[in-house]
Amino acid sequence: MAARNPLKWPEIEQLGREFHECLAPALEQMTSADGAMEEEARHGLAQLEAWLNAPCAATVKIDGTNVGVDNTGLLVGRNTVVEPGANYQKVDVWTLLQGYPEKVELFRVELQRLAGEEVIAQAMLYGELCVNGKYDYAEVGIFKGWLCFGAMLVPGAQDAHLATRRLSERLRAEGFNVRAEDEGVLVAPSPQLEDLLVRLGVPSVFGAYRPTSITEEQWAAHNGQGRLPRFGSMKQLLLSEWAQRVFLPANGVPPCEGLVISSEADGKLFKWKHGGEELGNVPEQLDAIVRQLQQLRDNQLLPEGLLEVCERLLVVATTKPSKNKPKTKKAIGEDAEGLAVFDSALTKFDVLEVVFERGKEAMAAQQSELIEQVTKDLVKDYAAVEDEALKRATKVVRSQVGARFGAWGRNQHGSA
Repeated sequence: MAARNPLKWPEIEQLGREFHECLAPALEQMTSADGAMEEEARHGLAQLEAWLNAPCAATVKIDGTNVGVDNTGLLVGRNTVVEPGANYQKVDVWTLLQGYPEKVELFRVELQRLAGEEVIAQAMLYGELCVNGKYDYAEVGIFKGWLCFGAMLVPGAQDAHLATRRLSERLRAEGFNVRAEDEGVLVAPSPQLEDLLVRLGVPSVFGAYRPTSITEEQWAAHNGQGRLPRFGSMKQLLLSEWAQRVFLPANGVPPCEGLVISSEADGKLFKWKHGGEELGNVPEQLDAIVRQLQQLRDNQLLPEGLLEVCERLLVVATTKPSKNKPKTKKAIGEDAEGLAVFDSALTKFDVLEVVFERGKEAMAAQQSELIEQVTKDLVKDYAAVEDEALKRATKVVRSQVGARFGAWGRNQHGSA
């Protein structure tokens, strides 16, 4: 059984859901009889206002799977270690990333120089392994390639939690957009990261890819100086023509599944996806927010322009691409939500057929991990009750894995 990834890239939440979680308590209390707000509600509003007003960067959300490489030569997928010489998602990642451990060590050394006395024990560059031949990936030459989107750092001090915060503060002082996470320090896209990756010869999502339907001139219409799209504030990005070309183009066909936004307020990352992607109950959450904000249009406690921003998010979440990818036909009685999150969960592990080749123990372990992931996503994305989510996840995963295993077995028998 594959070992667990010791330094996972943190989960990134959808932008619309983060807005809802920050706003819901305040809006509920502001529309109540007395209109008084408690401290939690005020804090949510303040957090949202900080994100809206702070500079941010935006990178294309490529439809692939996470792969990380560290300074010692460790290769990892989203959840597990990739054993030496093994393929991952049917890609020879060891050949693809040959020489990268040395580059990651140079990356660590450079950040160590900036960090001073705060020891960086481990550095891992994370990137998107482009395993899906969607959009224009093959045309631009990134299909089956790897593009860096950020990094994780582990401090060497014994007081790990405090050391993570100290290291984060030190690197922020040097201009890097970083965030202290439970796993370590997350290094988000920034001009400083862009410059360092270029010097090390590491291809990045923001440096090596631009959707071909958007011209170079249109793509460069942002506030940044390099290849990384940057904006003076998140509000500016959300309402910009630049974002409209990504999500609401004139031909009705978005050129990518969305964007990953990194706020310079605190290094927080957000996923912003178009209405043709699986969004869970985010459209319903945004609709509720917009309706409440319309009732509170003149309330001075709300951030300026908030209604316009949320209306834009709602339009993006509810506008279906004119040439949306065909949906798989579901049998009557099947759990559509469960199947949707199962399909998403598959991208966080190795290909099922590869796992089948490793034997029953590996198959059982992967099935258990998929049940855990699907349960968590049903609770998060569809507000399912945990016990019920576990039952639904177990049923969906066993059914789908069983079907794939049966097809794999028949194919093996036929080719014998």
